[in-house]
Amino acid sequence: VDRRYKQYYHQLQVVVSSFDAIVGCGAAKTYTALAFQTISSHFRCLRDAISGQICACRRSLGEQDASNENSGLSRLRFVDQQLRQQRALQQLGMIHQHAWRPQRGLPESSVSVLRAWLFEHFLHP
Repeated sequence: VDRRYKQYYHQLQVVVSSFDAIVGCGAAKTYTALAFQTISSHFRCLRDAISGQICACRRSLGEQDASNENSGLSRLRFVDQQLRQQRALQQLGMIHQHAWRPQRGLPESSVSVLRAWLFEHFLHP
């Protein structure tokens, strides 16, 4: 969100500078001030909404204090770490894919993440 905001801000500055070059210095300020305030407000609301969703997810996973690293890995991070380790071992050839198992539907990693999430939210709320 911050990267997109900076991109928007730079694009607006390009428009302002080209408008000022044609009309005169400071002429674009009256036209762009409201647009800048409105879009800044939208970006701020979007950033706050995303932060709120992240905090809600952390609370639901039991991560009350995100800065406390001594509490260990969360369940979701643990699943992600296990999947990464399994994928690394598969790429090294230490774990062989089951040739008899057809690939249908979601990949195994997606199924395990979905299974962990469903177990967490529906079997043990």
